Parts: sequence; structure tokens; C-alpha cells
Amino acid sequence: MKKHLLLTFFFVVFYSFSQQMMYGPQRGQRGYVPPPRINASPYISAVDTYEELEKVLPKCVEMFSLDDFEREILKGMLVKKYDSYNKIVENSDMSKELRKEGLKNLEIEFIKSLSVILSPDEITMYVDTDFSEKDQKKKKKRRKKRKIKNE
Repeated sequence: MKKHLLLTFFFVVFYSFSQQMMYGPQRGQRGYVPPPRINASPYISAVDTYEELEKVLPKCVEMFSLDDFEREILKGMLVKKYDSYNKIVENSDMSKELRKEGLKNLEIEFIKSLSVILSPDEITMYVDTDFSEKDQKKKKKRRKKRKIKNE
């Protein structure tokens, strides 16, 4: 009788453990669950056309020593590029991937159109140039060491 009860007890315990594992871990037995992954790509936002133009145009004129005629051509091309950029970004009907593809194609078209006023070497220089304003770097504050007075 004892063997029969002992065998039944082990069978019930084994059966309950197997049922828990069959439906996944039960409440309180979850363990570590990593946080959900967030899309790491930054949100693409519209830019102010003339603000961007004020950043890029003077640097281009200085780098490539453009005359007034070439400057106006480049200005028109940049305005067209930024307006097209804003149209693509503000179009909410397109998915994020389609917008990225459209922006990539826009950049390729712009680089091709630069061949009107710039040489291939200058176009390479333009592509490699970073036009973002990183000149204003924050200075680190130095900690002053306190002098310990021995009395």
C-alpha cells in the first residue's frame, strides 16, 4: 500500500511539474526578461530650408571659391534639395523605410546635379564635409581642490 501511495505521489508531482513547463513558466517563475528593443534610428524631422542654407552655403563658397553665378546656382540647388527633403519627411502616407529610400535617392540626385558647377574632386570634398555646427563645444569645469588646513 505504501508503495502504491508513494508511486501515486511521485506521479502527481511529476505530472504537475510537466504541466507547468508545458504552458511556459508560471507567474513568479519568469526570471530575467530583457527590456524590449527600441528602434535605434533617430526620428527624421523636417528642416528649416533657409536655416540650413545659411549653414551650408558660406562653407561651400569658401571651400570651393565659387563666384557669384556659381553661388546662385548652388543656392537654388540647395533650396530645391531642402524643399524636396521636407516634402518627403512630411508625407505621412509613406512608411519609414520608403521615406529613407526617398531621402537616399534625393541625396544621390543632388550629388549628380553638383557636377554642373563642381569638379569630381570637389564633389568628393563636399560629400566628406560635415556641415553640422559642432564648433560650440561645452567646456569641462575643473574641480578646485580644497586645501586642508591643519590646526
